[in-house]
Amino acid sequence: MKTVDKMEVLHSQSAEFIEKGENGKFLKLIPDTFLIKGDEEDGRYNQGYAIRHLNRRDIILIDVVEKSTKAAVKKLVDEGYLIKGILITCDGVLKSAYADLKTISEDAGGAPIYAHPRNNFKDTMKIKDITAKDKTLDAFGINIFDLPGSEGASVVVYSDLNDGMLFPGEDARGSDYDSDLNTFSRPEKTNENNDFGLAESWAAFDTPFTYLFPRKGKPGFNLEEGHQIDILNKLGRS
Repeated sequence: MKTVDKMEVLHSQSAEFIEKGENGKFLKLIPDTFLIKGDEEDGRYNQGYAIRHLNRRDIILIDVVEKSTKAAVKKLVDEGYLIKGILITCDGVLKSAYADLKTISEDAGGAPIYAHPRNNFKDTMKIKDITAKDKTLDAFGINIFDLPGSEGASVVVYSDLNDGMLFPGEDARGSDYDSDLNTFSRPEKTNENNDFGLAESWAAFDTPFTYLFPRKGKPGFNLEEGHQIDILNKLGRS
């Protein structure tokens, strides 16, 4: 398991660094982990992520499907990177995709698309079940947690690289970038049963993590055990 040289990445672990970063370009946050700002919705831009394998050639993309990220993905392919998969965490990501999934896959060098089988797909491309055992995901130290989504289905992506990284998609939202706060909350859900199920899932979550990288809002860096517990208590509060 790879660990983090905290001094190396300290400068990139701030809301200011991310805000100043150009939309549609990958920003290095911590070793081999990058954020890309995509399209803006409701005053918040969507955030996708990339994890580079220790071989420095293979890459996994998480929620990177928007028009403003297309050129950056093409650049990865042109530079010789192998995109081993594009992970979709929820239906909201599918709604913001710039094209059908077959086209997105082709634009990423033929990368397979991983998603929950209960997602609402609009095309006929064969999707890999993100909840199934998979050698590619194993190679990136990835485990998938199946959580109730606001619509359809959603997953939380965990990687044991960098002392534990959690990518909750839209199941946890960070504070606004113009806020002094740095906390996380559950998204509003119209379905009371889904909200209750998501709260229960967060309350029962017991996998340690050091970084929390949401689709919307500020990420969480260098989270000690007490801070992790506070975050999970808030996310799991009914």
